[in-house]
Amino acid sequence: MRFALPAVMFLLFILEGTAFQIFAPDYRGSELQFIPRFMFLLILMTGIFRGRSHGLFYAVIFGILYDIVYSPVLGVYTFGIGLLTYLFSMSTSYIKRRLGLVLLLVLMAVIGFEYYVYGMMSLLGITSLAHEAIFTTRLLPSFIMNGLVAALMVYPVRSWFYSVDGLDDR
Repeated sequence: MRFALPAVMFLLFILEGTAFQIFAPDYRGSELQFIPRFMFLLILMTGIFRGRSHGLFYAVIFGILYDIVYSPVLGVYTFGIGLLTYLFSMSTSYIKRRLGLVLLLVLMAVIGFEYYVYGMMSLLGITSLAHEAIFTTRLLPSFIMNGLVAALMVYPVRSWFYSVDGLDDR
């Protein structure tokens, strides 16, 4: 059970980069880009349910991996995932008991992350797309897809963490 969480995060990392891209609509002629952030969703939920230090640990480890594999500039994803996980990992019992609040925090973090990545890539001159193009073709479709996945993930993840910690799921 000790290595289950890193193994699931690694599987989500692989799913984001390989299997999901085969079925992505942008490869089929559509202008819409669906960017999966499933690993980021799980890292955020880890920070919320297990504590800020757990979330930050996984954010840095998998952020470095994300930078090495997917980013043309090292450090962009590591810093972004780490910062947003730190900021949005509010593990108070009030938030943990209300799945709607957890979902709201996770979705706000996804929007923040997408804007952070866009801002950094614009600042570094890697992208020159206008905000309107990014918003309609990338941010909105990705937000909807990640929101649906987060809504499906939040209860099972909470139950999983509570069962590991031996806590009541209510």
